[in-house]
Amino acid sequence: MKKIIFACDMDNTLIHSHKKKLENDICVEYLDGNEQSYISPYTQELLNKLKSRSDILLLPVTTRSMAQYKRIMWHDGTTPQLALTCNGSILLNNGEPDKDWLDCTYRMNEPYKEELKHLCEKYKSYECFKTVRIVDEMFLFVYCYNRDEMQDIAAKCAEDTSLSIEYSGNKMYFFPPYANKGFSLNRFREIYGADKVIAAGDSMIDCSMLDIADTALVPDNEMASLLKGENYKICEENKLFSEFILEYVLNL
Repeated sequence: MKKIIFACDMDNTLIHSHKKKLENDICVEYLDGNEQSYISPYTQELLNKLKSRSDILLLPVTTRSMAQYKRIMWHDGTTPQLALTCNGSILLNNGEPDKDWLDCTYRMNEPYKEELKHLCEKYKSYECFKTVRIVDEMFLFVYCYNRDEMQDIAAKCAEDTSLSIEYSGNKMYFFPPYANKGFSLNRFREIYGADKVIAAGDSMIDCSMLDIADTALVPDNEMASLLKGENYKICEENKLFSEFILEYVLNL
């Protein structure tokens, strides 16, 4: 039997925020007692079908911290056994960090620890940043007040560091080389082995794993234009992205 890894981003790919909530959507996350994230009923139906496919491994690959990922409530026994959090830096196995994976990540992290701390302290004094913090010891996260200035701010910050800078919306990330979705997916594939890798994502941060996948699933032409190759499928017009990607994988 062929083995397929389905590497899937979470936010705005498999789940969506309250800003995009439709009637009858299922809440899958609460934050401070408030509903935060949702999936459609049809997405849940497709996830139920996917759990019976022994040839397909659903692997969430998310920039969320461990705590943020664990807030997601998977329904009807669809919780994936494995998940890559912190942009792939931490492999969770049944909700707990895989020791071998984490030990390897810590070794790769060692040359960047001081730089991460230095940038964190420096940027805390910047008035353009609302939040500055190191996520699970792995990378630096910054929330900017003005998303319209993100490109200029990123260019300015690039003068301070050798770390990779990526941003989405008001959020900016400073990633060491190991904290990269594509790098982490390759790490995982070497261990798990697979005949095929399908990847789905919606932002710049997902490009590295979309580029190395056998097939990349993206929401629109704008996202497709960021990819290096042409190994992509674009979501059908007027279709929810999560439903499109799950239908595609189930039809393999």
